[in-house]
Amino acid sequence: MPSTINIRLLGMSAYLVDYPFTDRLYPGALEVLNRLQSWGQTVILSDGDVVFQPRKVERSGISGAVSGHVLIYIHKEQALADVERRYPAERYVMVDDKLRILAATKKVTTVFPRQGKFANDPEVLAAYPPADVTVERIGDLLSYELSNLRAV
Repeated sequence: MPSTINIRLLGMSAYLVDYPFTDRLYPGALEVLNRLQSWGQTVILSDGDVVFQPRKVERSGISGAVSGHVLIYIHKEQALADVERRYPAERYVMVDDKLRILAATKKVTTVFPRQGKFANDPEVLAAYPPADVTVERIGDLLSYELSNLRAV
């Protein structure tokens, strides 16, 4: 019986490692990253499992869209000083579907796309202050100019 469990575990691992993450991107996500890259250094700041999350970011095409500028932490909101040290800038813009994260990063312009499993929880929406900019979909950022985000 243990060999059956191991085979199932290996099968599940292979499924996760080879999962087609590009199919799960929100429409316009890579185009938004390309647009942001034209404005300045764009860095993916993510959190999650140290093995699975980097694979997910790479296989989705997100890492390539930002020339490999990806930082992954267990709790990204606790690593902002490290982000500033690695990527010094005059101004930062943070796009995240977790208002908890955006509330912790108020030194930056915060953008809240109302997409994703974290973005529409009524309790969370009531518990945290709104972001500086709210868009319905990540692709909506394609209609923004950098000056729109700096003015906030």
